[in-house]
Amino acid sequence: MTTYQAYFLLNKIGSTEADVPQQIFLGTLAQSIVIITASVIGGRLSDWTGRRKIFVFTASIVYGLAMFVLAVASDFNGFLVGMAVSGLGFGMYMAVDLALVADVLPNRDNAAKDLGVLNIAGALPFTVAPAIAPAILAIGSGSYGVLYGFAGVCAILGAVAILPVKRVR
Repeated sequence: MTTYQAYFLLNKIGSTEADVPQQIFLGTLAQSIVIITASVIGGRLSDWTGRRKIFVFTASIVYGLAMFVLAVASDFNGFLVGMAVSGLGFGMYMAVDLALVADVLPNRDNAAKDLGVLNIAGALPFTVAPAIAPAILAIGSGSYGVLYGFAGVCAILGAVAILPVKRVR
């Protein structure tokens, strides 16, 4: 999402080059405020209920929906809403995902190794997505709606991928 924000604002929203830095700042600010709030509330609710999967699942769905909001956004306000919704999903995800992983570690004696694998797996999408985005843009005739729609589908598939986890509620 962040790699292509400037191009999205310029090409899809129609922002001027002079407005883009402030718009990215405002979008990042809105997203950050919601991330912090969702992290604190989501983490506490997860600990209080003793449930992890439902929070990770919901967070992934919310993030996917945020990508769809961005895909159909036609003005800066739509961009801000998409950024805020993405903050809700990402904040809840970041608060609970690591707790879920810690709950399902196969062997506490190898926790550092397993968490290292998690770190690589977590960094992989941030590496691969910007590399494949030009191909998706080319297939979609330069449409950022197609790009963010594809990202939304990927996030929802990620939500489905959590369902087989059995050792945690």
